[in-house]
Amino acid sequence: MMNAFETLISDFAEKAGLSLQTVKDGSVDLVVDGIDVSVQYRPDNDDCVLFTLPLDDTEPDDRMARRALELSANGAGTGGHFLGIKEGMFVLSSVAQLGGLSAEDFAERLLALAAATRRVAEALALAVAEGVAEDEEAKGPTSFPAADGAEGGSSFDAIRV
Repeated sequence: MMNAFETLISDFAEKAGLSLQTVKDGSVDLVVDGIDVSVQYRPDNDDCVLFTLPLDDTEPDDRMARRALELSANGAGTGGHFLGIKEGMFVLSSVAQLGGLSAEDFAERLLALAAATRRVAEALALAVAEGVAEDEEAKGPTSFPAADGAEGGSSFDAIRV
């Protein structure tokens, strides 16, 4: 007899025209709209966790972690999904209660998570790009122009009151 998760995956696979099998640990991996999504069954909670890695090969730095916290505030930047760090990688996840969850609802949750993953990945990548620009600005100019077009002089020559 199949449990609720296996029934859901079976129904979903049939309606989606896919050949899906859960593995021993109660998980299944899918590609949803070009995004790798893993689904992990949690029998003790009668739910499953859908999760993605918005940035596959990028370890979080301080700027990215700050952006992740900004995105996570009230779920506004994550589409209501959870954004965290596990094993040195950003993880975007969503919990789905199995009771009453149809294959169609499951598909909608998968698509919503894939769309949110794209938005989060773009926002985190932007944090990296902005950080590079800020680092370049922080270096400052290598020399200051002289006041009134004069050659040489002190950096203070360009300051007027």
